[in-house]
Amino acid sequence: MSGKVTDQTGLLIPGVNIILKGTAKGASSDFDGNYEINNVENGTYTLIASSLGYDTFKQEITINSSNITLNFVVKENAQSLDEIIITGVVNPKSKLESSVSISTIGIKQIEQASPRSTGELFRSIPGIRAESSGGEGNANFNVRGVPVSSGGSRYLQLQEDGLPIMLFGDTSFGNADNFLRIDSNIGRIEAIRGGSAATQTSNGPAGIINMISKTGSTESGAIGATYGLDFQTSRLDFEYGTPLSNGLSYHIGGFMRVGEGPRKIGYQGNKGGQIKANITKDFKNGYVRTYFKFLNDRTVMYMPMPVSLTGTNENPTFGNLPGFDITTDTPHSANIQNTYSVYDGNPTQNDMRDGNNPVSTSIGAEFSFDLGDDWKINGKARYSNNSGQWNAPFTANVGTIAEIETLVRDASGATGALTFQDGSPFNPANGLAQDIRYFDVTIEDLSNFFSDVKITKAINDNVGVTVGMFSATQNTKIGWQWSSAISEVAGNGEARLGVFDEFSQGGAYSFGQPVWGNCCQRKYNTVHNVNSPYVGLDADISDKLNFDGSVRFENVNVNGTINSGQLSNLDAAGNLIGFDYNGDGVINDFESTIPSIAGNPGQTVSDNYNFVSYSAGLNYKLNDGAAVFGRFSKGASGRAADRNTYGADGKGDVQFDEISQFELGLKKRLKNGVLNVTAFMSNTTEGISNELNRTVGNPFKALGLEVESALTFGKLGLNGSVTYTKAEIDGGANKGNDPRRQAAFVYNLAPMYSFGTSSQHLLGFTLLGTSKSFAQDDNTLVMPAYAYLNAIVRVGLTEGLSLSVNANNLFDTIGVTEVEGNGNLAGGLAAARTITGRSTTMTLQYSF
Repeated sequence: MSGKVTDQTGLLIPGVNIILKGTAKGASSDFDGNYEINNVENGTYTLIASSLGYDTFKQEITINSSNITLNFVVKENAQSLDEIIITGVVNPKSKLESSVSISTIGIKQIEQASPRSTGELFRSIPGIRAESSGGEGNANFNVRGVPVSSGGSRYLQLQEDGLPIMLFGDTSFGNADNFLRIDSNIGRIEAIRGGSAATQTSNGPAGIINMISKTGSTESGAIGATYGLDFQTSRLDFEYGTPLSNGLSYHIGGFMRVGEGPRKIGYQGNKGGQIKANITKDFKNGYVRTYFKFLNDRTVMYMPMPVSLTGTNENPTFGNLPGFDITTDTPHSANIQNTYSVYDGNPTQNDMRDGNNPVSTSIGAEFSFDLGDDWKINGKARYSNNSGQWNAPFTANVGTIAEIETLVRDASGATGALTFQDGSPFNPANGLAQDIRYFDVTIEDLSNFFSDVKITKAINDNVGVTVGMFSATQNTKIGWQWSSAISEVAGNGEARLGVFDEFSQGGAYSFGQPVWGNCCQRKYNTVHNVNSPYVGLDADISDKLNFDGSVRFENVNVNGTINSGQLSNLDAAGNLIGFDYNGDGVINDFESTIPSIAGNPGQTVSDNYNFVSYSAGLNYKLNDGAAVFGRFSKGASGRAADRNTYGADGKGDVQFDEISQFELGLKKRLKNGVLNVTAFMSNTTEGISNELNRTVGNPFKALGLEVESALTFGKLGLNGSVTYTKAEIDGGANKGNDPRRQAAFVYNLAPMYSFGTSSQHLLGFTLLGTSKSFAQDDNTLVMPAYAYLNAIVRVGLTEGLSLSVNANNLFDTIGVTEVEGNGNLAGGLAAARTITGRSTTMTLQYSF
């Protein structure tokens, strides 16, 4: 008899001990989860399969032929050091045997965390600070003190089933998490910090977070309906997977939703959905899988908004303003709909209500085979056609009516009386106004193709060599347009716009951003091509000591054009002659300064560069329940086209930024769980470049400690982690200061209690917190510490049917994640981004 052993997500599990009870017959599953027991006499037996980290599997079987095939699934035990890891390692192996810091998040932990976005979920991972206050997507990620210097994450790679979602983590308005959604397709998440991430992916030396999909290795499914209890949302999730005949299995799932979202915007800003599917064919010596994803989902993007700022720089208080609640309100409004610009020389209008609207169609395949004679091959490839729109109102300035009116008139030359759009005087009750920029971005093409193929050869019982090739093509065709408007500071999605009589058009005082000097019209049209061969060595020096090392050679070519924009229709002498936007044949004062993205070719980009990354680690197994490890790595991350400037020769100012990292760790099995402790140190060298009219680039250094534990006491489970980081700017004008938005402590604690005759009921909490940090690198203004609580209550109504209530930010905590500049303490105001207040949902789900 023979078969395969997989976990609930379809991952092939090696090292599972399989016996036929009462006999001496047995086997262990190999690298690809295969097992074979020979010379079994006919009869009835009890098959028992066991492995540390998994529940024991038992099944009665009847043997009447030597050709019986039995594939079975072992259920993961989350409190395990023996879970097999596939992300960021040279060869799959258990946590206990890996010389890397890696965490896993299972289905139960995802449910308990009650995340509204991937960024909120990733806050549960040790060492990661996720600024997830912007909605679903566009989050900023800080890993172990590696800086958030450009938004998104320059040094962290987000993956789906082992391949990057985007080549770069910090493309403006094209962050990888914009194209990533949490739904019931996810089987588990693996997250590696530092370590071999430098050599196991491109542009992810600080870490990899890999979302691993279910594959239908065992029949199961669920359908659930979710409704907002204190905000308007409706969502339907579904998934189903099952094995078929002849070694086939499949999984399909997704979601559909519509709603206003957890902040009051005055319209339905969240609408769309996703569908994913895969099909797997198992063979005796391997498998082939194909998969598909379609995403078209509009979500609200929350930008910095008006807040009250009182106290001192060292001890500030951020709070609500009259008529505006910073935990539930936003500058979005039913009165803000259309944006206006000149794009490719043509008058253009987009809909602000589209928000962050990624559209992605992906198709991919992967395979893994044992070729015999200790040769193995596996590979994967995916093409994604990505496009969309990115729109959001941004509070650039907030102040009294007189202050904002003066600022705008001086910059734009606006004339006429300032009124509401109905002609009444612009005189908000709270005396406040805001100068708003409409972020209006057209994502024409962010398509990409990734492939990763590797061959492994076991030299002998102790040494294995892996040789691989990663290839990538990333298109970046994005246009930035802008409009500017004055708005009152008011909540409930009811803020009204101010207009200048006989000057403003379409509710805007400019179809550009004159207060910023009309600096930032852009059109990027570039292509990055990457070829990265890599080599890895895995060696058992002794029964207890393991070495693994790897080297990656990154070869990058980038070419294309960047049009940086201009004030439209300049004559030969450089004088403005305006743009007749409304086509009436007259250039009025408003139209005389409309900026435009020029239709002619702009800055040429033609660059080639390469670098070498390497990583080496030792893991010493103290006993079957404990191990220590050490690792040194040096890697780099290339720059997205919009995070650089280019010379006349087409070469980038900065081609890549380097990180060196050292870590020491302990992994220990406790009586009731596990404990992981890792000390780390890193140095980041960012090259200096001029990015959007600001000089960026500094060396940074950081050291710290991660502590992570998972414990079980009967029906009570307790997961938690705390990360201490001492990060420092190591050069430039701010040498010795803390990097902006870098907290010393980031922590989470998640108790969960199951009860009932079959543990069908659940009560769980997740506490997430951060210590204080600084708004900017000059360390003038403090962003206060905060902690918030999520809660879940689930009641099993009958077999398979459950009702749950999830509350995010249960106590409506104010937490500031970003401040524009250092605010205006003297005026008592600032523009800042905060976590969203309490939002509660109810879900009725049937699992089968």
